[in-house]
Amino acid sequence: MILLSMLQLQERTVRTRPQHGTGDNKTMPADYRRIREENIARYGWDTAVLDLLGQLYSERTHFIFELIQNAEDAAATELAFELFGDRLELRHDGRPFTETDVRGVCGVGQSGKSDDLTSIGQFGIGFKSVYAYTRTPRIHSGDEHFRIENFVRPAAEPPVAQAPGETLFVFPFDHDGVPAEVATREIGAALGALQPRILLFLRNIVRLRTGGPGAERSVSERSVAEGSEGSVAERAGASRRVTVSRNGRREEWLAWQRPVEDHPGQRVEVAFRLEGGQVSAVGSSPLTVFFPTEKETFLGFLIQGPYRTTPARDNIPGEDPSNQALVRQTAALLADVLPDLRDEGLLTADALQALPLDAARFPAGSMFRPLFDAAGDALTAEPLIPAAGGGYAVAVDLLLASSPEVLGLLDPGQLGALCGAGRPVWFADAAISERRTPMLWQYLRDEIGLDEVTPEAVVTRVTREFLTEQDDWWIARFYGFLAGHPSLWPTAGAKPVIRLEDGRQVAALDGQGRPAVYLPGPVPSSLPTVKRAVADSPAAQPFLAALQLTRPDVVAEVLQIVLPRYRGLDLAALDEAEHVADLERVARALDEAAAGRRAELLESVQATPFLIGENAATGEQALRPPPLLYQRAKDLEAYFEGNPDAWFARDGYGPWLVQLRAMGVRQAVEVRARTPNAAGYVTITVDFGRNERGLDGFDPGAEVDGLDFALAHPSHTRSEYVWNVLLAPNRRLVAGVVERSVLTSFSDSSLEETRSGMGQAAAHAAWLPGRDGAFYRPGELSLDDLPPTYTRDEGLAQALGMLRPVVSEAARQLGVPAEVLWGLSERPDLVALVERELGQQP
Repeated sequence: MILLSMLQLQERTVRTRPQHGTGDNKTMPADYRRIREENIARYGWDTAVLDLLGQLYSERTHFIFELIQNAEDAAATELAFELFGDRLELRHDGRPFTETDVRGVCGVGQSGKSDDLTSIGQFGIGFKSVYAYTRTPRIHSGDEHFRIENFVRPAAEPPVAQAPGETLFVFPFDHDGVPAEVATREIGAALGALQPRILLFLRNIVRLRTGGPGAERSVSERSVAEGSEGSVAERAGASRRVTVSRNGRREEWLAWQRPVEDHPGQRVEVAFRLEGGQVSAVGSSPLTVFFPTEKETFLGFLIQGPYRTTPARDNIPGEDPSNQALVRQTAALLADVLPDLRDEGLLTADALQALPLDAARFPAGSMFRPLFDAAGDALTAEPLIPAAGGGYAVAVDLLLASSPEVLGLLDPGQLGALCGAGRPVWFADAAISERRTPMLWQYLRDEIGLDEVTPEAVVTRVTREFLTEQDDWWIARFYGFLAGHPSLWPTAGAKPVIRLEDGRQVAALDGQGRPAVYLPGPVPSSLPTVKRAVADSPAAQPFLAALQLTRPDVVAEVLQIVLPRYRGLDLAALDEAEHVADLERVARALDEAAAGRRAELLESVQATPFLIGENAATGEQALRPPPLLYQRAKDLEAYFEGNPDAWFARDGYGPWLVQLRAMGVRQAVEVRARTPNAAGYVTITVDFGRNERGLDGFDPGAEVDGLDFALAHPSHTRSEYVWNVLLAPNRRLVAGVVERSVLTSFSDSSLEETRSGMGQAAAHAAWLPGRDGAFYRPGELSLDDLPPTYTRDEGLAQALGMLRPVVSEAARQLGVPAEVLWGLSERPDLVALVERELGQQP
């Protein structure tokens, strides 16, 4: 408790005792005997407890900083440490000791300074850190020459040789627990590790030397050059360029300060490291209370202020109201410093990386959170973020480019138009990227709210209006940009990104993903072609090639110009001369097209009503697709005569008969049936528990174009054509066997003989001529009844249910219908009955 009370005295107002009339301007040394007696009375004879004061710090060598602080408070400009094998000596040119200083250095908590955040300490608990290595420090300053015994008891020492105005401290290595060789090794290492930046925030010391037999010889120096008077200067003082060095190794800093409110003469400071004339973030940034403490700020720059610390200076109480006030004032200073850095051209991406950016390091309520908030407020309120192309912009006028390609594609006017801002919008400087400055990138995106523009966003946002406003040079660059992003080609192909020769913006691909535009050819074309000024640009060509655009040819002209003109065209509006020219183009295209393009062309031709057809019944003319037309021939005209569903290609198409056939114009009546497999099976149904197939090529769904009309309107010529040309060659489609099974293997199946639809129609219609020239149903005739010009096809006759010749002859002789005899042949019991009846007749 006694030691704790002593420690707490350091943070309280020191009650300076009267000096018995001697005052601080005396010329006689202090009365060491009297001070000794007073301290014995105050602290007692047993001062062993004070030995703990030398163990306050995690590092015993911390006393070096305390001694530098003492010299700074004494207004020293130079000090030197000289290390020997048995002692350490410190010399400085600061203010000579007074009796007050003697009492302070021999007391506990009697520092001779006030409790107002003002000085960093003369002598008090801080000086007691020397007792980690020594028991009897000696001091020679002005008229004072004394040693200290038992921490608090001064005793006179003989004067030693000194330079005028010099203060000398001698620290013998006489500590029982630390041998001289250990002390020499530890102190030598600590002196060698001193960084020149320990001088950065001092007001007085400009040079610090180390040397002696036990220490590396070095010189650390500080020089200050006042900077330009800027906005901060009006509020807090001009910036200062501070150079600190050690043995030629230099560090350059740019520092600002501002007065601490209600504490005249004190200031808070910020200092940014300069490397190569540019601001660079520091790797470690302990909070500085004139000297570095053990409190890490996680900033990329240094801050300094008269913060209250623990006695060992290893912690800064964040809840201390005065410390919180200092942080807030430092945050305000930072906000004022940023415009100065900008105006000096130093607020680069690297400088921004020195700011508090990581929200995880500065959570709400933490000690240094005000600095995080101040930086964010400044960046959103003023143009402080480097913009692409130079200068700075406020956050609301900035976007992040996800790649250099995006950054180089759009200027501020284009970017503003693309984003619908109605004003110029800038990209952040190229030095700000997700790869090079990831923390800054994430901070600007997530904390400040800058949107990221990706290649996908560019392609998604472009509109016909936007593209129309751009010149040919930019359009070519845009194609070069797209060439580097193959994943965007499908999206870009559907957007109006292609500039045509007439200046229009159209899509590159049609609804099926096929090219809808062409490259310019050697001569002008009516096809939609890319503007030559764009297509000839080397930057544009890789993208146009990736779209597989070709130069115009007759196939393209037919697909893009000729056929589309006929869709929905009324025959009355058809220009005859143009129609002939179009037919010639289509015919030539079919002759010249390569296999792949010919298939595409043929598909389009067969789906387009561009040929003139004449109705077989009315003679009416209309535009029809080629597959719905028949080529005129005598037998076809006879077969389709009077059929309102049949159409012939008009007679004027004679020169193109070969091409008409390729287009799908039919030369023979169409017979529609499913194709059997190699085993002769025609698949009819494949379903769960139900499988059907026709045997030997039989398809019960077979149809013949116009057959129903022909059977219903027979003539001798038409009926002969149906028998000889349509049915006889296709008798396997008239009737056959259908196999059914619940198994797909048909291992357990049933068979059924049946007729197809065309067979049923032919079996039930009266269309075959008899011997009398009248028309009968097949079941009423035999093959012998047909004219000799009919093919003698027993299989077809059986499929249609025609009579056998013997039955037909018996019917004629008996004078009864052939059907009756045919039925009797299948009922022997009825025949016997008839015979009995006939035998009873007279």
